[in-house]
Amino acid sequence: GKIVESPGKNQAVELLVKEPGTEVVLFGGVDAKEYPLSKKGHSHEFLRSIAHLRPRSNLIGSVARVRAALAQATHEFFRSNGFLYVHTPLITAADCEGAGEMFQVTTMMMDAEKDGKPLPMVG
Repeated sequence: GKIVESPGKNQAVELLVKEPGTEVVLFGGVDAKEYPLSKKGHSHEFLRSIAHLRPRSNLIGSVARVRAALAQATHEFFRSNGFLYVHTPLITAADCEGAGEMFQVTTMMMDAEKDGKPLPMVG
């Protein structure tokens, strides 16, 4: 196809597919009668029942855009003021794939130093 000036008033350009050898192939068409979201508003309960389509609703899409704008503004504020964004590791009790065996968090060393005892050996 070819990008051409749009005759419509709400868009600047459109894709023209009229020349020989050009075609549009539709993969996975959707029957409008069976599509669960329509242009009308939907209740929160209904949106919870189709979680994979929630971001396509006006409400959830609007919340996502506001959240993204706030996160970007927050990050830009701190970055412009000389802060560095660091992803810190999470310390959790969940032991996934043996990751909990990598290290142990304890207060025994602090208690031993306070009491003048030898440090306990973990192993």
